[in-house]
Amino acid sequence: MSMGPGQSKILRLAAEREMVRLIPFTEKDIAQVLQWITSPELLIQWAGPQLFTYPLNGEQLHAYLQFGQGEHPQAKIFKIVNERNDTMGHIELGAINQENATATICRVFVDSRYRNKGICVEAVQQVLAIGFRELGLHRIDLRVFGFNTAAIRCYERAAMVSEGLLRKTQRVGGQYWDSMIMAILREEWEERESNGSRASRLDTPPCGRGGKPTV
Repeated sequence: MSMGPGQSKILRLAAEREMVRLIPFTEKDIAQVLQWITSPELLIQWAGPQLFTYPLNGEQLHAYLQFGQGEHPQAKIFKIVNERNDTMGHIELGAINQENATATICRVFVDSRYRNKGICVEAVQQVLAIGFRELGLHRIDLRVFGFNTAAIRCYERAAMVSEGLLRKTQRVGGQYWDSMIMAILREEWEERESNGSRASRLDTPPCGRGGKPTV
C-alpha cells in the first residue's frame, strides 16, 4: 500500500531529527558563539540589551560564564549537542531565584544548519525539566521579541503560555521592538508530563535567537 504525501513527510522529518542533549557551556565553546553573533541586532535578539555590547568578544563571554559558577549559581548555561557531540545551539536557564522558586529561559540560539528539526522544542523541554524536577522551581518564564514568530511557535509547542505583549520596549537602530512575556507554572508542567503530551518535534519551524533575557 502506498503512502500519502502527509505520511511521507512525517517519515522524512522523523529521519532528519537530531538527538538533543544539553551539556555545560565552557570556555571551549566561546569561539562558536562568536561565530554566530555577527551583528548588533543579532546580539540584542539573542541576549537582550544589558549583558553584552557589540562587538561581542571572548572577554565578555568569559565573564558571562561566572554566572554559572558557585554553590548556588545564578544560571545554568548549556550548549545543545547531538549524538555526535556537534554543537547545535545554546540555551540558558538564568535569573535563578531559589527563594522565590523562579527562573528565566534566555539566550536561546539554534545554528542555522540544524533548524527545522525540532531542536528548539526539545532543548526548551529539557531545560524545563531541569528547572522543575531538579531545582524544584515554581515558575519559569521568558521574553521573546514579538516579530520572532518562529521562536514563539517553539515555546508554544513546549507548552509555554503567552502572558502579554509589551509594546515597543527595545529601540534597535531606528525602530522599536515589541516583547512578549511567556511562562509556564510547575502545576502546568506536571500535568503535561503526567499526560505524556510532550510537544511533537515534527515540522517545528526554525527557532534560533529566541530568548531575550529579562530577558
